Amino acid sequence: MPELGEISGTSTPYITGTYSASANDKNTISMTGFFKLLAAQLQNQDMTNPMDNSELMAQMTQMAMVQSLTSMTTAIETSTSATTQTYAGGLLGQEVTMAITKENEYGQEEPIGVKYAKVESVDFTSGTPTIRLEGDTKSYQLAHLLGIGRIPDPYAEKPEEGEEDKDEGDTEPGSGPESGPDGPEAP
Repeated sequence: MPELGEISGTSTPYITGTYSASANDKNTISMTGFFKLLAAQLQNQDMTNPMDNSELMAQMTQMAMVQSLTSMTTAIETSTSATTQTYAGGLLGQEVTMAITKENEYGQEEPIGVKYAKVESVDFTSGTPTIRLEGDTKSYQLAHLLGIGRIPDPYAEKPEEGEEDKDEGDTEPGSGPESGPDGPEAP
């Protein structure tokens, strides 16, 4: 009998797996392969019911579109990669706000705070640029970059409604440690 919370062999119903077939010789076709298939189809067609010209043109057009989309996708990926590397390289020496994360119970990274520091180096060897900050040995993914400069911590606990948002240095007149019962003491 499965444990409480265990469904179909998983420990939690919220984790989903994705599966996709990788490209291989059996599930992909090149333009050359398409023309060989088309030639075989034309050779072996029924002479009493030959293939319609519009059907032949539709198949050729579809194959040309697939090839064009593949070429376009490759070009866009190359352009995106170059743009990302250029952007990451431009961060050198800049003060940035980086998200600090921890792994939650589902194995996903969850932001818990921010770190302010200057970018010391950018590493391009892993495919996706990683950033190393001054005084820190950890490498951060570019996706953890929240902004250039110091931006407010979006993960800090917000004060409850009705509470005043005070800085530690702010005090009301007559309530600080240097004030007496009659107001601030004279120097």
